[in-house]
Amino acid sequence: MSSEIIGSKLSARSKSDLIDKVFEAITTSGEEGVFQTELCKSFSLDSRDGSRLVGNLEKQSLITREKALYRGRWTYKLVVKKTISMESEEPRPIDVSMVEGAPCLCCSYQHLCSNEDESNPYSPAKCQIIEEWIVTSFDKFMINQQHDSSPEYI
Repeated sequence: MSSEIIGSKLSARSKSDLIDKVFEAITTSGEEGVFQTELCKSFSLDSRDGSRLVGNLEKQSLITREKALYRGRWTYKLVVKKTISMESEEPRPIDVSMVEGAPCLCCSYQHLCSNEDESNPYSPAKCQIIEEWIVTSFDKFMINQQHDSSPEYI
């Protein structure tokens, strides 16, 4: 039956549902995690199908697999990866001052510009316009830093 669950007979939606249910089970286990063998038993998966399924979750960076000895056999302990919650972070105001006046936005060679082909003459790494803009922006930044940190005399 397990090969039918993961095999081609099952629709993509059903596979997605199974992956979602497995991920939910791992998430529910919390920081303690769940052993892969136990997860396979609860979803009636053979070890190969279970390994492929959790491998898929691991490739998506949703879980980690830690090798562990469980009931005298080697298996994996599956734990949800900890991520920084967007809700717990304070929203930061967007600061566009660092890119104000960036020449790329109005460059007539923008459609040709690429870092992927080293032989391309239009590349950010070779662009004199960007270089001049960076030097000028840095100079302005340094002047502002010196102005802000200098003591004021009355």
